[in-house]
Amino acid sequence: MTFDAIADWLNKEEYLTVRGKRFRGAHVHSILKKRLAKEELLKQEHPPVWSDFSMEVVDKTILMSDFGFPNRKK
Repeated sequence: MTFDAIADWLNKEEYLTVRGKRFRGAHVHSILKKRLAKEELLKQEHPPVWSDFSMEVVDKTILMSDFGFPNRKK
């Protein structure tokens, strides 16, 4: 089917675009183009990357009580 034929079918079935308008062939082309690009990205394999990430956890309840704020634990 052509993009215009698909747009006509969508309009006949009363589907609307995200913005609430009727479809045109250009809309169908754009949707298909974006989907194919997304599928291509998902097919790619990426090598794992290791980093020197580290994280320090601080218990704020202890720090807050040192400055006169009440402890919020229930």
